[in-house]
Amino acid sequence: MRSPSRTLSRRRRSGPAALALLGVTVLAACGQGMPDHTRDELAGQGEIGGEIRLSWWGSGSRNEKTNAVADIFEEDHPGVEVSRETADFGNYFKRLNVQGAGRNMPCVTQLQARTLGDFTARNALLPLDPMIESGAIDVSDIPEAVLDTGRGEDGKLYMLPTGAAYDALMVNETLAQEAGAALPEPGYDWDDYIDFLRDAAEGLPDGIPATSLRGGLPNFFIAYVQGLGEEMFAGNELGFDRELLIEYWEMWEEIRAEGLANSPTANAEEPPSPEASYVASGDVLSDNRPGNALTPIQGTLDGQGQDQRMTSLPLPSGPAGSGNVLIASGLSIPRNCDNLPTAAAFIDFWANDPRSGDTYASDNGAVTNTALLQRQLDDPELPELKKRELALYQRIVADDPPNVVYPPGYLAVFESAFTRAYQDVAFGDQTVPEAVDTFFAEANDGLAR
Repeated sequence: MRSPSRTLSRRRRSGPAALALLGVTVLAACGQGMPDHTRDELAGQGEIGGEIRLSWWGSGSRNEKTNAVADIFEEDHPGVEVSRETADFGNYFKRLNVQGAGRNMPCVTQLQARTLGDFTARNALLPLDPMIESGAIDVSDIPEAVLDTGRGEDGKLYMLPTGAAYDALMVNETLAQEAGAALPEPGYDWDDYIDFLRDAAEGLPDGIPATSLRGGLPNFFIAYVQGLGEEMFAGNELGFDRELLIEYWEMWEEIRAEGLANSPTANAEEPPSPEASYVASGDVLSDNRPGNALTPIQGTLDGQGQDQRMTSLPLPSGPAGSGNVLIASGLSIPRNCDNLPTAAAFIDFWANDPRSGDTYASDNGAVTNTALLQRQLDDPELPELKKRELALYQRIVADDPPNVVYPPGYLAVFESAFTRAYQDVAFGDQTVPEAVDTFFAEANDGLAR
């Protein structure tokens, strides 16, 4: 197998640097007119009162927690009414697309870094920088690397990150110990990762592969690119070259050829939810999963009566350092909002008030405010797995993670094309170079629209 570290070390840093809203683009501005904001309003200055609309995605306990935070804000500001709108992730962005087209987005709109570009590209959001400069929104306890995840391509802050998710290498620590495979050391690279898979494969029971086949997982590839110091995107085009992706997919094909991963068929049949995944049932040693999946994955193992312990590690690094990127969610203010002071006050409350942090409890990624995060970590009632999840987030932030500015169409165009192209390789429908050419053509064409 070609040595990933030798391949990575000869790469050079490239030039400059989200979502096609699940296949639907924000339409050209139409509908109601935009309000005329004064300079003070744009800075979040003015009377806090009246009504604002708040929207977010989620269900169950997340809805309860969000409503509780909004209730506290209303209690602190008599006369303020926070109208609430929620839906599951997919339907949320379909509705938000329609609202954006009609210039009717809620005054406080939850977005994700991967969806931000679809709205900044159409000038639908206000930059929050004037509100930060005026003190209406305090960001002093949010690390710069985290804050950057809310910036647009022009460098302005259009989303205040309030929750930061990350991908992690989930490993069944018990199976690894039984197989005689030591876990990768901090700062491990792709060579070390593959060595770990090989060591584990020698001692694992028959039928349990060392990893799920993840050559088509975009987040894993992003970690690879960022560890090289390369750019994912250059405006609305791919920022890396074909040779890089060829090397990456050839690496995964060699992993598969050595029998270190499960089959393409098994991989395609895997249920999507973390708690139903193969790693959660003990049928595979390791997998790339969201960091907050540690608790539900362990819960599945426990529910099956398996005496096995899961752990989570950062993704492999490269010559340029950490490959882990943060996938932040946060709050934005659209240009159509007619109550900027109250919207700014709500975002500031959400980001900084201890009652907000305690109530929401890092439900949608780790809380980005370092003081509120430490407050949660110091809570003696915090479950051990949740503490490990938040501690790993702290560790990733301490490594100054790279940032990706996602272009419009990222989810619908890039992710779907990437996964589909690698499936063609894994099932033998295309060679790696052919699939890379197909992917580049489809991605660059779709992102440019």
